[in-house]
Amino acid sequence: MTAIKESGPAAGRRLPRRLLLAALTGVILTALLVGAAFLMTRSLTGSGTCDQSFACLGAIGLTWFVGRWVAVLIAWPLLHLLRVRPAWPVAVAAVLFLVAIWRFAQSPWAGDGASALILLSGVIAYPLAALVTAPRLAWPWRAVPAALFLALCVLTFLPAP
Repeated sequence: MTAIKESGPAAGRRLPRRLLLAALTGVILTALLVGAAFLMTRSLTGSGTCDQSFACLGAIGLTWFVGRWVAVLIAWPLLHLLRVRPAWPVAVAAVLFLVAIWRFAQSPWAGDGASALILLSGVIAYPLAALVTAPRLAWPWRAVPAALFLALCVLTFLPAP
């Protein structure tokens, strides 16, 4: 039994291309978010707001918090632009993966790698979502990422060692 139920030479190239474009979406969205945080930092340090207080940290934190949800909203048009078809199931499923990764990064289980995990969350979540929502894919290939997602969700609620 094969993982992809369609045949032909193009069938073997569709899934890897889909995963690669979904990962590219995660990279682009992360770059936009980091760029927005950088621009916020530059605009606040130039105005003297950050010279004597920690006011800029709150603004940068707010930019990061709001920006990641804006990135989630622009994911569907970006996936569509990059020709990931169908794009909306990938965008919706990626939100579930992203929230689980963000929640895990805030838990004590993440340790020192929490910041890196948050930065890489889009690169992890979008390909997993593209795999889970891929048309004509056998159920075991969908079940493995879904099981990892559930394990990550359960792990966030367990006490740290």
